Amino acid sequence: MSPFAAWLLTTLAASTALMLLVLGVRGAVRRWIGPGLAYALWALPAARMILPPLAIDGAGELPLAGPIARKMLVLASGTAGGSDVSGQWALPSGWFIMLAIWAAGAAALLGIHAIRHFAFCHRLRATGTASGRVGKVRIIAADVDGPVAFGVFRRFVAVPRDFALAYDEREQALALAHECAHHARGDLVANWAALVMLAVHWWNPVAWIASRAFHDDQEFAADAHVLARAGRSAVAPYAALLAKAAGVGAPPVCNLNARSSLKGRLMMLDQKPRSMRAVVIGGSLMLLCGGAALAASAVQPGRAPAAAGKQAVTIAVKPDGSGAYALIVGGRSVAPGAALPGGLTLPASFGKGGGCDLKAAAKPSAHAIKGIGGEQTYTVMCASAAPASVRATLDEGLASLRKMRASVATQQASAAFPETERAHALGAIDRSIREVQGSLAGLG
Repeated sequence: MSPFAAWLLTTLAASTALMLLVLGVRGAVRRWIGPGLAYALWALPAARMILPPLAIDGAGELPLAGPIARKMLVLASGTAGGSDVSGQWALPSGWFIMLAIWAAGAAALLGIHAIRHFAFCHRLRATGTASGRVGKVRIIAADVDGPVAFGVFRRFVAVPRDFALAYDEREQALALAHECAHHARGDLVANWAALVMLAVHWWNPVAWIASRAFHDDQEFAADAHVLARAGRSAVAPYAALLAKAAGVGAPPVCNLNARSSLKGRLMMLDQKPRSMRAVVIGGSLMLLCGGAALAASAVQPGRAPAAAGKQAVTIAVKPDGSGAYALIVGGRSVAPGAALPGGLTLPASFGKGGGCDLKAAAKPSAHAIKGIGGEQTYTVMCASAAPASVRATLDEGLASLRKMRASVATQQASAAFPETERAHALGAIDRSIREVQGSLAGLG
């Protein structure tokens, strides 16, 4: 399994576990702390989805030498001609097919809902009639069953064409306050995030249940937001408003008043607002418990922290300075078949079978490889960049130094480059030239 596939499976499983956790506690949190904090719980599975990739294969650790030398298994190698690391990410055909089906399902669900959403919004904007503004939110009368908020960058609230007749003035004010609260609280942005989350989990029944619960909690939180500002005298007209507006149909990224949640929303109207002290204490406990749950879900199965008795081994392929190439382990040159730290041995066929030809004609570049023994895969990367011989490198350096000296020698002394500095630079270049010439003389 590739690292990406392993990370994806771990992340999907962990986010599903967090969805189940939120589904289990959201009702109690809503009753005892408040709807707003119950709604905030849904940030946990979303946060788990965007954690960075987790290395779960334990690569990089080697046990200390044991009594029996074990062979290092080199299963993948880069091709000569580039630093090809595709071996690390190559997938068996079965995993590739599963990932392709998952990606196709996610793209299809997201695409279908996005098309529906933009068509719905376009229709409302094209056929609606301007009815005023509430702050930066434009109100339009359109063919909708009840008030509905839509638009992230251009914010709208669509109301029925008979809005003024079907709702009294208090109900109209409360309806607009509710829909504008969705805009102000960023609920429509959260709806897009929830849709992406659902698309990623399109095959997961827990995610579909969680999606509906998320939208219900969003409505509970918006109701509490409006009533906290309107006062308890608004409960009766607000209940009438909910009954009239229930059953609005809209894409999931818009805000709608589903009839299925009407009973729960009406029951929530009788709940008295919690004191600030209860909210602060409850919110602090939620933050601690939520952080602990998120951290627990991020534990890397199969990879324990490096402990005493573990060590990392780096193997490199490097020119040895005489036209040949060597394997370097821990700063020392080793030969194929030699014992390595961790009780491993480098295969005697490493020079060919491992994908790195150490012969001078192959001219591999230096690349480090890390891993552990047993069933782990080692990736060896060889490139075709040809390191020059020592003499060729020194000759090239000597030519550059001489060119530099000629350039400095022809420079005229000035205030910016006085004669003393020019003489100092020439002296330093001359010393470097003599050192390179000495090295060349030593090569014979």
